[in-house]
Amino acid sequence: MIHDETTNNKLLILFVLDKLEMAVSEEILLQICSMDNDWIPYLFCKQLIHELLRSGFITRVGNNNNPMIALTTDGRTCLAHFYNDIALSVQEEVAEYVRSHRLDYRKKQEFIADYYRNGDSTFTVSLKILQVSQPLLDIKMVVPTRSVAASIYNSWNEKAPEVYRALHDILVED
Repeated sequence: MIHDETTNNKLLILFVLDKLEMAVSEEILLQICSMDNDWIPYLFCKQLIHELLRSGFITRVGNNNNPMIALTTDGRTCLAHFYNDIALSVQEEVAEYVRSHRLDYRKKQEFIADYYRNGDSTFTVSLKILQVSQPLLDIKMVVPTRSVAASIYNSWNEKAPEVYRALHDILVED
């Protein structure tokens, strides 16, 4: 069956969410579909995401400060009905892209770091590990210099799982 461009692009968004197998922020969905791959023009993609939200094929989950977008049961059903209408070459391209970048996107939205200068010239580093529904870990550290703050900030994406595991092992008795 041949669909118009709007329908094909909506199916592509549903397919991307299905392959990601996780809820993502709207920003990351736009980055995947529009900025990193040029599959759908940015403003058109943004409009289609909101149409899919209104139609109930995708939904916002999590807290209001950081809502994530997830595929609904209706979205999965729709995708299943029209799965074969997505060109095999597009399916393979999306699947390969998601397979090679899923962990990067997960880290980007789940491992959050920031730092700011305090009144006494020290710096506070804020480190978070987020889950869809709530923060899993939230740490604030005061450090003496901007270079130390920047170093912690820059290494958080790689070290967050190790820090969480170490804290968990130390603090939680099995």
